Amino acid sequence: MKIATSGFKPRNAHRWMPLLLIVTSLVVAGALAEVSLRLFFHNALALADDERNLMYRYDATLGWFPVENSERHVTGARTITAIHNSEGFRGPEHVQDGKPVILFLGDSFTWGVDAEESERFTDKLQARHPEWRIYNFGISGYGTDQEYLLLQKRFDEYKPRVVFLIFCTDNDDSDNRWNMRHGGYYKPYCTVTNSQLSLNGIPVPRAEKVFYSEHQQLRRSYVVRLIIKSYFKLTAPPPLESPNPTGPIIRDMQKYLTSKHTIFLIGLTHSHPNLEEFLRHFNIPYVDLSDAARYSAAGAHWTPIGHDYVCEKVDALLKAHFIEEQPAVNR
Repeated sequence: MKIATSGFKPRNAHRWMPLLLIVTSLVVAGALAEVSLRLFFHNALALADDERNLMYRYDATLGWFPVENSERHVTGARTITAIHNSEGFRGPEHVQDGKPVILFLGDSFTWGVDAEESERFTDKLQARHPEWRIYNFGISGYGTDQEYLLLQKRFDEYKPRVVFLIFCTDNDDSDNRWNMRHGGYYKPYCTVTNSQLSLNGIPVPRAEKVFYSEHQQLRRSYVVRLIIKSYFKLTAPPPLESPNPTGPIIRDMQKYLTSKHTIFLIGLTHSHPNLEEFLRHFNIPYVDLSDAARYSAAGAHWTPIGHDYVCEKVDALLKAHFIEEQPAVNR
């Protein structure tokens, strides 16, 4: 018996062939696009890693905030190890033991870029004064507006006797004017109308770099980078600049702290004649930290010797304006 075999084909073979060709074409096109982008658009699509996208997360109120219980190596002028505690601060856990609390606000100078934790002026100050509880609330890239918001969010928890603001004269005026800073991160911003300070930009929009920090695997693809860059180019809110609100922010902070019976002190990373005149007018004690030694590159942050100098100057201002009452000694 002869069995006929000619002409037999799987019933659905023709149906799948177009789809297979399409998928194959897309894979080949994607691979070619990836290679081309890496070869010819490497600089345009390169991602710069720093302490913000390595260590920080998106925050709808503040813009960005350190990842709690995180540890990373960060390289600037040198490589340091940065560890954030359970509340997101670079320092010891909060302890409630009755000791007077001194709280430091600031940006990367206070946070300690290019300084190990033990090298920072706040840690050196704590070693000098075990009778105090010193907490470092420095967050890299923050403006005075964000520092003020952070203070209000945490004040009732920490109840500081002294709040010491380190004002970065290099860029804090600019930080306070804009709704976007440091390579594309959005932030809240303040405006002044008829001497009234208003807060704007909350919830803070998510930025392109927020996507990259939250999707570490996807960010490796240059095709994904191009798509994300194009998407945010079309949909992201534009940068906005307001008249400089630094003075009103500091004045509002002074009123807030006065209502809390808290001492307010300021350190200036460099001299700032206009701001210094403002501080003298409103009787806000301050210290000029211009002579603190700095690195010559990568942001020119304080060296360990520079932190020693800052510790001395800050300690002197604290002793001049904060004398803790000592318990009576039984005779």
